[in-house]
Amino acid sequence: MADVKINIPGFGEIDGHSPIVILGPNGSGKTQLAQKIASDNQVSAISAQRRTWVDEGLPVQEEHQLRSNMQSQQNRWREHSWQPTEEINFLLSTLIQDHTNILTRRNEEAIEAETSLDPVRDTKLIRLQDLWTRLFPKRKLEISGFFPKVRRLDADDEMPLYQLRQMSDGERTVLYMAARVLAAQEQLILVDEPELHMHSRLSVRFWDEAEKLRPDCRFLYITHDLNFTMSRRDATVLITRPGDVAEAVFAQNIPSSIAMEILGAATLPFYAKRIFFFEGEPGRGFASEFFAAWFDGVETFTIPSGNRASVFAAVSGLATVGLAAADVIGLVDRDYYSDSALRVSVSGVTVLDLHEIESVLCDQQVVAALAEHLGKDTGSVWRSFLDCVRKEYNGQNLSAVVAQRVRSRVRELLDGAFNGGQIATSLEQTCSNHCKSLEALDVPAKTSAMFTEESQRVQSAVITGGVEMLQILPGKHLLGLLSRILGMANASQLQSLVIRSLDMRHLGTNDPLFALPGRRSKRHSWPICRHAEYSSYHSRPISGSFRE
Repeated sequence: MADVKINIPGFGEIDGHSPIVILGPNGSGKTQLAQKIASDNQVSAISAQRRTWVDEGLPVQEEHQLRSNMQSQQNRWREHSWQPTEEINFLLSTLIQDHTNILTRRNEEAIEAETSLDPVRDTKLIRLQDLWTRLFPKRKLEISGFFPKVRRLDADDEMPLYQLRQMSDGERTVLYMAARVLAAQEQLILVDEPELHMHSRLSVRFWDEAEKLRPDCRFLYITHDLNFTMSRRDATVLITRPGDVAEAVFAQNIPSSIAMEILGAATLPFYAKRIFFFEGEPGRGFASEFFAAWFDGVETFTIPSGNRASVFAAVSGLATVGLAAADVIGLVDRDYYSDSALRVSVSGVTVLDLHEIESVLCDQQVVAALAEHLGKDTGSVWRSFLDCVRKEYNGQNLSAVVAQRVRSRVRELLDGAFNGGQIATSLEQTCSNHCKSLEALDVPAKTSAMFTEESQRVQSAVITGGVEMLQILPGKHLLGLLSRILGMANASQLQSLVIRSLDMRHLGTNDPLFALPGRRSKRHSWPICRHAEYSSYHSRPISGSFRE
C-alpha cells in the first residue's frame, strides 16, 4: 500500500501504509467519526448505507456526468449518513466506458502504427471480472455491454443468464465494493462496515483482494466486527470514544487469543477504564458471580481467565503490547502454592491473601454479618464454625491438605532441577545428567522434611483460626461447613445470599448485610479489601481502586 498520512480527530496523524481499523459497538458514534475523518482528509468514502440494486440497462452518459453523479452520492453521505447511497449504476457505467475508451484508443494506435493489436488485460473492468472469478469461480460476470448479466458455469449451457438484480446480497455487495475500490480517485479509501451483507469468510477474502487491487491506496475500515478487525494484517487498531474521537487500543501483533478475550463479540469494553482478570470460568462458579456483582459499573470489565497461568499470561501479554485504553490488572488465589512460588510476581497481578475467593465468605466479619442477618448469635456461630473446622481437619482431611502443599513444593523443586544445559547430543548422556540432578536433590529426604514443616503449619492454622486458617484450608470446603452451621441447605444458597447483598436494592438499610458492600463509606471494611491489596494500582485496596 502507498504511504498516506491520515488525520484522526482526537487521536492525531497516522503516517504509513498499513490499514487502519476503527472498532466500536453499534451506537458508539463510528459513522460520525468517519464523517469527521472524511472532512479532514482527501477520502473516497464507502457508506454503510448503500443500495446495490442494478438496473436492467445501465445509464449511458458522458464520463464527467457519471463522475458528477457519483460525487453527489458521496456528498449525500457526508451530510446525511443515514440516507443510502445509490451510485452502483453510475459506477458500472463508468467502468464500462473506461474499458471501451481504452479498447478504442489501443485499436487506433495499432491502426496508425500498422501493427497487430495486443490483448488488453489491465482495464478496471477486466480486473473487476478477474476478482469476481477468484471469489465466485462458478459464476461468470458479463458486463462488457450496458446490459450486464451473470452466467452459471456449473449448469447446463441452455440455462439462461441471470441479471445482476437477481444476484444474492453477497454477490451484489462484492460487485459494488469492487467497483467502488477500482473507481476511487483518492489515495485513502474509507469503508464503513466493510463486512455488511457478506459472509465473514467472504468479507475477509474480498478485502484482502481489494487491498491488492489498489496498492496505491491506504484503507481505513470502520467496523464493530472483531473477527474482521483481527483479519487485517499489521493494522493500526483504534476504538471509538465519546465525542466522536478515537483512541489506540492495542499495538500491532497483539495475540489474537487475548484480543478475543478482551474484546469478546458480545460485550466489548469500549468505555472501561480498567480490565480485571481473575481465575474462573465465564458464567460459572462463585468467582464469576461475585466479581460481576462487585464491579457493577461500566468502568471495570471483568474477565474470568481460567487458571492462574492464564491470568498471568493475559495481564503480562497486554502489558507487553501496550494497552492504552485501560489499566490491566489481575487477581490469583493462593491455593496450595508454596511461599516462594507466591513471591514470583507479574506486574499488575495480586495474590489473594486467602486460599481462594470463596474463603472471603468465611472471614469472621462476614460470618458475623451473615449470622446477624439470619437472626443468630454471632459469637456462637463463629465458635461453632471453628469447632466444626477443627473436627473436620483431623485425620484424612488434614493429611490431604498437607499432601497437596507438599506436592506443590516438590513440583517446584523438580522444575528447578532441570535446565537446558542438561540436554546433550547423546541420549544416554542426557539421561545421566537428569539422574544426577535428581540424586543431588535428595528428593525423599527433602519430601520428608516438607511433610514435617507443612503438617505443623496446617495444624497451627486449624488451631488458631483466623486469617492463617483461611490461607491454608480450601475455601470451598470451609464454605460447605459454614453453610451447615448457618442452617442453609448448601454452599450455593449461602453464596447467593452474599451475591444479593452486593445489590442494595435487595436489602433494607437496617439489614446487617447492608454494611458489607460499604455503600455508607464502609466498603474498605469488606474482607476482600483487606485480603487483596493492589500495590501495583496506586497502593490502594480493591474497593478504592475499583468501586469509587
